[in-house]
Amino acid sequence: MTSTDLSTPDSVRRGSTPDSDPGGSSPDSNQEGSSPGPGSFLDGGPALSPQARNLGETLVRAAAHGSSEGIRFIGSDGTETVLTYSRLLDGAARMLGGIRAAGVEPGATIVLQIADDPELLSAFWACVLGGYLPLPVNAGATADQRAAAPGLLERVWQGYGTPKVITGAGQEITPAVAAHPDWHGAWLGDTRRLLSHAPAGDWHRAEPDDPAMLLLTSGSTGVPKAVVLSHRNVLSRTAATVAANGLSQATRSFNWMPLDHVGGLVMFHARDVYLGCHQVHARFEWVLGDPLRWLDGISRHRADTTWAPNFAFGLLNDQADRLTERTWDLSCLRYIMNGGEAIRGKVVRRFLGLLAPFGLPRDAMYPGWGMSETSAGVADCEFWAVNEGDDRYVPVGRPQPGTAVRVVDEHNRVVPTGTLGRLQVSGASVTAGYHRNEEQNRQSFTDGWFRTGDLAYVEKGVLTVTGRADDVIRVGDVTYHGHEIEARVEELGEVVPSYTVASQVTGAGGTEELAVFFHPRPGFDAAEVAARVRERVALTLGVRVAHAVPVGREEIPKTGIGKLRRAQLRERFEAARGHGRTGPSPRPTS
Repeated sequence: MTSTDLSTPDSVRRGSTPDSDPGGSSPDSNQEGSSPGPGSFLDGGPALSPQARNLGETLVRAAAHGSSEGIRFIGSDGTETVLTYSRLLDGAARMLGGIRAAGVEPGATIVLQIADDPELLSAFWACVLGGYLPLPVNAGATADQRAAAPGLLERVWQGYGTPKVITGAGQEITPAVAAHPDWHGAWLGDTRRLLSHAPAGDWHRAEPDDPAMLLLTSGSTGVPKAVVLSHRNVLSRTAATVAANGLSQATRSFNWMPLDHVGGLVMFHARDVYLGCHQVHARFEWVLGDPLRWLDGISRHRADTTWAPNFAFGLLNDQADRLTERTWDLSCLRYIMNGGEAIRGKVVRRFLGLLAPFGLPRDAMYPGWGMSETSAGVADCEFWAVNEGDDRYVPVGRPQPGTAVRVVDEHNRVVPTGTLGRLQVSGASVTAGYHRNEEQNRQSFTDGWFRTGDLAYVEKGVLTVTGRADDVIRVGDVTYHGHEIEARVEELGEVVPSYTVASQVTGAGGTEELAVFFHPRPGFDAAEVAARVRERVALTLGVRVAHAVPVGREEIPKTGIGKLRRAQLRERFEAARGHGRTGPSPRPTS
């Protein structure tokens, strides 16, 4: 099917075009969209009152009354360790004793780059209990990320004014950081040294609107933006999802996304501390090494709640021929959150179908939407409740209590239902802004609403997010999101899923052309697969692929949770062409 806009063919009317007014209107350019009315507006209702005043209270409560099973960690080699809530509180208290011994005043920012998950959480909670502002930085869940970690620490530390730093034992730093005159006074030591201190015996009494943490946004090669989340933000979002999804202390969760990411740290860990429930955290690389380990762990630990971006479900689907080896009992699963990137209906249907023989409930899949700026997911719904056919996009439901969303045009006016536009969000879980970045704050907020950068529409009281506004690809009169083209390419058996990137690139004559980067399966001729890629995209979408470029896995840049960094790959491709090459790979066929 060929499309000339981004609407669902039979039901969604064309709204504003994504490339007009890319920064959105100024806050006072048009106030027609500032108040709710008929049209693309959804309100989840009033925020719920959390059962804690600040995050520190949730850990103290969990240590006293939480699940005796506490937190289980699965390491990179598959070994498992247990940390009870009381031991987590003790570790946090000891690190807090070390931080206070260094004379750090409450309110200070403390950068955390710690590879060991139990130690990272102890340092995080030490900051929370002491009134400090933790800023977790990815320490490397894969070999590539570990190699990039020292450079990331340097950019963050210098970019945010050389704040205090805690590292993991043996964590490397760059020569520039080691030689910096502020480093000696900024580094508080490694986690092992801080854990050797006597525990602090009193906690900072944070107010609900005090900042609780800073979370880095993904996708930047410079200094990443840091989202400020308050205690109220996180606890309001937590109370809402607990009520909306029937979670309790009896919940048993399984997470394998990094704990420096909003999904792993806030959506799962902080929520589960609030509940005092049993939680399992597996290392990212352990699951990537064999995606079936994810379900091994769920079945073994009887987890009922888990999550992952859509690519992870595709990786499991790709292992269909190995499922006969397993004897899982997945009847325990009741809530699988699918969020963090574009959701593909075909992938979800295949996943549910493949695992039905293992007892996976048909109604366990919940597509959802959220971002670091909303304290993680704030909208979701059961997949089959809103997906009757093989639609182009997957709805993500209604906002949870305390959150409202609206879809607006380029003049900031709420559009009629069924019309594509720009998604904005407001509510108790939404950040008040970015850390030390007033220019970005001016661009991101308008009359009380946060501009998400996503395109969406509302129909029949349900929100559907079609993709990022900066992910739109136009070739002639045809318009698609990059993830739609990638999905078609990955339907080819010769292509490894989750390593495909569709991007516009600047051609030799200065015109915009479509490039598709893909990773061919072993044993297939790269040139022949490239021809199949071109043919597939042309037949299914009516789009000409100017450059079909086979690449290695390591050449596809990804975020800490496996999301594609399309802009980064485009930059590398165009830089390579400028040096007389035709792609980032030694095997281009364009």
